[in-house]
Amino acid sequence: MIPDGETYEVTFIWVEQLGFPLMQSPARPMSPNGRSNPLLGTPRSGTNVTPGSTEGRDGVVPMRPPQLLFVYPFPATFIQQDFELLQTFCNVNPLRFTSRSQYPALLKAVLSADVIYCWFALPFAAVAGIEGRAMGRKVIVVAGGWDVERMPEIAYGRLLTRRGLAVARLSLNVPSLVLTFSESSKAAIREVAPKAPVRLGYLGVDSERFRPGEKEDLVVTVAQVSRENVLRKGLRTFVQAATEVPEAQFVVVGKRVDEAFDELRGEGSSNLRFTGELSDADLRGLLSRARVYVQGSYTEGFGVAMTEAMAAGCVPVATRRGALPEVVGDTGFYVEYGDPRGLAEAIRKGLRSQLGMRARQRVLERFTIGQRLDTLRSAVLGVDAELTDSAGEHRGD
Repeated sequence: MIPDGETYEVTFIWVEQLGFPLMQSPARPMSPNGRSNPLLGTPRSGTNVTPGSTEGRDGVVPMRPPQLLFVYPFPATFIQQDFELLQTFCNVNPLRFTSRSQYPALLKAVLSADVIYCWFALPFAAVAGIEGRAMGRKVIVVAGGWDVERMPEIAYGRLLTRRGLAVARLSLNVPSLVLTFSESSKAAIREVAPKAPVRLGYLGVDSERFRPGEKEDLVVTVAQVSRENVLRKGLRTFVQAATEVPEAQFVVVGKRVDEAFDELRGEGSSNLRFTGELSDADLRGLLSRARVYVQGSYTEGFGVAMTEAMAAGCVPVATRRGALPEVVGDTGFYVEYGDPRGLAEAIRKGLRSQLGMRARQRVLERFTIGQRLDTLRSAVLGVDAELTDSAGEHRGD
C-alpha cells in the first residue's frame, strides 16, 4: 500500500514509462464512439432500477447522481453491461484508454469525477487511482482475468513480466475497492496484493434475451480462433472431440485472428464448422438451439459465454479450471483439460441429459443483471462506509 504522505507524481511517471499493450477481446463490441445504443439510460428488463434519493420533510428528495469516470481498455459485452447499469444511477463519462498519449486526458477527467471506475489492473488504473486517491475521490478497479494471472506453461498472463507484476500490485493496492468476478479470481488477486480491499461481485447475464428454444444435437463453443486460444480455450481438443461424435454438429463461434484457423479447419471433420463473429441476435439464436455448450479452457476468470449458454438452456461441459466450477456447479459435466476422448464422452452424456433447465435455473439464482446492478450500486454508493473502519484503514471481504 502506498503511504498516505507519499506524492503520486513520481509514481505516475514510473507507471507511464511501463507502457500499455493493446489487448484483444473475444466479446462483441460496443459502438465505435465507445457508447452503445440510445437505450443506454434505460434499465434492461428485470433490473427494477430506482434512482438514488433521500427522505425529506416534504417527501422523497432526489440526490445528485455521482459523476463517474468509466475507464476501459477495449469494448466487450461484459464491460458494456457495467457501463449501461452504472448509467441507471450515475452520470457516466466513458474513456477508452488505448495509448500513453491519453494520460493528460485521463488526469483531467479524474478531476471532474466523484468516482473513478477502471476495468482491469492495468497502468491507467494505477495512474487514475493514485491521482484519484490524492484528490479524495472514490476509486474502484474491476480485476480478475489476464491482468492478475501468471501461467508460463501456456504463455498467458500479464504477471509473466516484472513490469506487469509491479503495475498489478500498484493498481490493486491504491483503490478504495477492488471488484472481482469469481472466488477463483479473488484468490489470484490475494496472491498478488494480499492487503487489497477486494470484494466478490459476479457478472450478470440477461436471461430475458438468452432463452431456451427448440433444442437440436448441436454443440457450441465461443472463442476467438487464435494461436493463444488453441491452448487457453482448448480449441484443438474441441475440434478433435468433434471427430469422435459424428452424430452431432459442432460449431466454433469467434473471430479468426491468425493462422490457427487454417490449422484447426484442416484437422476438423465434416460435422464441424467455424462461423466467425456473429451478431448478438444470431448468437442468441444459435445458443437457444444448442443442446451442449463446451468450455474446455485451461483457465477462466468467469466464463461469460458459458453463462449465456446456460441461460439459453445449454448443458455445460467444462474443465475444473479457474472459475468454471463456480459457474457450472452441479448442472453439467466435467472433463480433464486437453482430453479429447474424455470431452467426447462428456458431450455424449450432455446430449442425452436433461440438465439444460437446471443450468438456466442456476443462472437465474446467481448470475442475473439485477444482482450485478446491486453489486455496482453497493460499490459506488457505499464503498466508503463498507470498506473503511474507525481507524480509516481499508479492509476487504
